[in-house]
Amino acid sequence: MINTLDDYITCSLPQWGDFTTNPNLRKKVDENGDLLPFMGNTVVFLLDDDTKESLRQLQEELYRAAPDMLAKPLQMSTFHMTLHDLANGTPDQPGLVAYMNYTQERASQILPGWKAAAPLRMRTTWLFNMVNTSIVRGLAPADEESWHRLDEMYTTLEDVVHLGYALTPHITMGYFLPGTYAQEQVQRLSSALRKVDMEITLDMTNLVFQEFSDMNHYETVL
Repeated sequence: MINTLDDYITCSLPQWGDFTTNPNLRKKVDENGDLLPFMGNTVVFLLDDDTKESLRQLQEELYRAAPDMLAKPLQMSTFHMTLHDLANGTPDQPGLVAYMNYTQERASQILPGWKAAAPLRMRTTWLFNMVNTSIVRGLAPADEESWHRLDEMYTTLEDVVHLGYALTPHITMGYFLPGTYAQEQVQRLSSALRKVDMEITLDMTNLVFQEFSDMNHYETVL
């Protein structure tokens, strides 16, 4: 259940015509590019400082290429690789808090058993457009063992919250500013989307359960 999108990510933005962002993006970002209240929880791998610094430099390249297409920048401290999203929604969503409590209880029974395992080896792939919502840095397992273990963990968490789609390992670099963009604007951003070769080690002690209040504010709970 791991999808590396090898064919898709090299041309993730349209080559001709306009580009319109995903309507669901407006739950997270307003028309001024400010990040809106959006709460929930998730299981993620935290990254080391050197990796986050390299990501910050890539983020700066993206914002130089197309600042008019991107929301307010994500803080470097938020950079992470998501293993599995759990509960999420707007603060007024009925039952959300109870669902967050349920998913936290389930995750607390699962995560400790994974902490003592060997690190996972990942390789970076392309910067690409993720479902017309964000620009992300793609990742893929660097060896067969990492592939099987990552797939097994994702499948286990599918029993907690069934997303119904394959894991696409990635690190979010920035969200789009909601709207429709002309071909000239899209081409500027496309020019900054490239393959980035790098190996990243994911330490299992850095696999954590986090809560968030918007896409720039995460807190480690477990």
